[in-house]
Amino acid sequence: MRQRAQATTPNIIKEIQAGKVRPVYLLCGEEQFLVESTLKQMLENLLSSETRDFNLTHLDGADVSVREILSAVDVHPLMADWRVVVVSESTVFKGQKAPPSPEIIRNAAEAAEEGNPRKAIALIVKVLGVSAQDIVDENNDFGDAIRDFIKDNREALSPEDLEFLRNLPQITAQVDDFQHISGAADDTETLIEWLGAELPKGSVLIFTVKGNVDGRSRLVKLIGRVGRYVSFASIEPGRSGQPDRVYQGVSKKLEKFGKKISPSAFNLLQKRTGNDMHLISEAIEKIIAFVGEKTRVDERDIETLIAQSSFENIFALTDALGKRSVSQALSSLHSILESGEPPIKVNSLIARQVRLTLQAKLLVGKGELKPTVDRMNYQSFADTVFKPLAAKLSNSLPNAAQVNLLKQNPYAAYKIIQAIPFFSTEELIHGLEQTLEADIQLKSSQLDPECILEQLVYDLCKKPDTRRLARNKI
Repeated sequence: MRQRAQATTPNIIKEIQAGKVRPVYLLCGEEQFLVESTLKQMLENLLSSETRDFNLTHLDGADVSVREILSAVDVHPLMADWRVVVVSESTVFKGQKAPPSPEIIRNAAEAAEEGNPRKAIALIVKVLGVSAQDIVDENNDFGDAIRDFIKDNREALSPEDLEFLRNLPQITAQVDDFQHISGAADDTETLIEWLGAELPKGSVLIFTVKGNVDGRSRLVKLIGRVGRYVSFASIEPGRSGQPDRVYQGVSKKLEKFGKKISPSAFNLLQKRTGNDMHLISEAIEKIIAFVGEKTRVDERDIETLIAQSSFENIFALTDALGKRSVSQALSSLHSILESGEPPIKVNSLIARQVRLTLQAKLLVGKGELKPTVDRMNYQSFADTVFKPLAAKLSNSLPNAAQVNLLKQNPYAAYKIIQAIPFFSTEELIHGLEQTLEADIQLKSSQLDPECILEQLVYDLCKKPDTRRLARNKI
């Protein structure tokens, strides 16, 4: 069960302020703003500004082994009580949270091109589960690992990726020694062994991970016993504002400046920020600075101060497409373009939205979603539909979170699912084909990009040619 962010965050800071500093911390979860703000508070309380540069080390977990991390932790603090090592996105937690394997391959290829074969091979051994020596020797373990990897990821691998994989033995041979290059399993066991021994007295190791980790794993449980493990659940909007934790937090902050926000203004604020806590925090500062002596923040203030986001505009656009309203759809399209979004990105946003809506439609067809789910209120949808369904089926959809309906913020998924009644499955499939045609035109033709997108929107709004859709279905 995930810990509640608001209940857990103050405890860490209060413990540190009371002198109860743990040797290791793991901060993770969907709400990255809370992860980042908690880390910032921890560093402010652990390190003084005068000696911070001498006693703070930031490491990229994808680039270093656990042995290198522990070597950094073993250094004594200089003219201070604590030395802090912060490790972001360590691969030891990749059971639930790691970039897709093809993405790691590309990162490794880039490292090799930049003249850093050690970094490239350090990434590769974590993906393939073989040693660097296995790669140099081109033994059976390496051959089997490569064949299995290509088989599992064939559609996602480019010709350049395959060429890089073929050249791995030659790239590995460029590394002087293989010390500190180890696989994820070796790293996990090394870290578990370290946690079970006597830990350094003056050092603090902090892991930060985007998204959730497996709280049931032996490593995470051990970190929770020896130190502190905190998972920051996504802060989700309530139905009206009153019981909403975000609403309460926004209201509390505004009260310090003698101001209140109406529920309708707060709802608009959520829409314009996509319920992103970082954007909401920035918006509050802007509101406080510009409303002056005014004590009540209303919708007009939000409309004036907070620019309509692509998040809101893209939903307005898809709503208009579903209603076959050409004028509303074009208005939303122009708003997105006027906000500075590149036309190719706008087309990809439309394609992504169509793809996610198609996933929702297919889930309805398989009986995983009830046809009436689009009429549920948000809180019921998040608690009784989205969370159980994500736990059950998120791994059945594409690996990349960007194109996986069940890996979206629940609020974003809720908005997407509301578009289900507007489209048939065949229309959505045809819509994807149209966005692909638009993408080709945007990249290869001399036509005005805005005209291409206007034509796309017009075509998507048209009543479908049922005969053509039927032929496509056949």
